[in-house]
Amino acid sequence: MAAAAHGNGYDPERTRQCVERIEALDRKKEAAHMAYMAECAVFAEDKKAVYDEAKDAWGIPKRALKAVIKVRATERKLEKMRDDLESDDQDSFDQIRHALGDLAETPLGAAALKGKDGDLGLETPAQSKRRKEREDRDAALNAVSTENGDRIMSGISQLNS
Repeated sequence: MAAAAHGNGYDPERTRQCVERIEALDRKKEAAHMAYMAECAVFAEDKKAVYDEAKDAWGIPKRALKAVIKVRATERKLEKMRDDLESDDQDSFDQIRHALGDLAETPLGAAALKGKDGDLGLETPAQSKRRKEREDRDAALNAVSTENGDRIMSGISQLNS
């Protein structure tokens, strides 16, 4: 430390060298970041093409598809957060979620609320409403998917005739 000191301050030459090295590293980092962003742009263009294809070829609304992708990514993050906890903490996490009534929203929680003969009526009204909304949404998506698939298959059959 004493070697860096110069008179009443720091050695101007060594200080300048440190600053220049740090600034050079910042420039390299920025260049690497720009190259990375250019590579990512290719993936973004590919994703856009898939969204466009889903809309044009299959009639899948882009906004809804993007929302589904975002929800699925969020669900994976949430599962990973729980999985990253130690076993005891996972148990505590589950107990807290159970106390809040959140586990009914998971497949395991939904199964726990149902007996082998069907629904036991253990859902709260809010949970029942969300389950119904999910079922309606899934039915609508299945209908659109089936309708589009039938239309495409009939088009293929006509082409083969």
